Amino acid sequence: MTIRHSITCDSSDVLVRETGPQSYEVSIQAQVNPLGKGNVIETFIRLEEAIVAAEHFCKLYSTAKEQGYHLEGAYFVKVDKPKHHVGQLLQERKSPDALALIL
Repeated sequence: MTIRHSITCDSSDVLVRETGPQSYEVSIQAQVNPLGKGNVIETFIRLEEAIVAAEHFCKLYSTAKEQGYHLEGAYFVKVDKPKHHVGQLLQERKSPDALALIL
């Protein structure tokens, strides 16, 4: 797995890894555990799409945290609230403002 793109998001790294031909995973990994594999958020078939999604994820993650949500697996989760699948939000290109309205 080759890292093709990396950004810092909060206290984590959001990575785009090439996992095979036309397969790019967007994942989040804590900076305190750089040897871990991280948490896969979504897989894309185009590198450019995965990079855009990684950058966009960071914005959505910030919005979710402001609303009291945390990341659990591939979902934004808050006690007594519906969970939201991050991959679906990325595929729909949900804006941070639109996410705030549904949280």
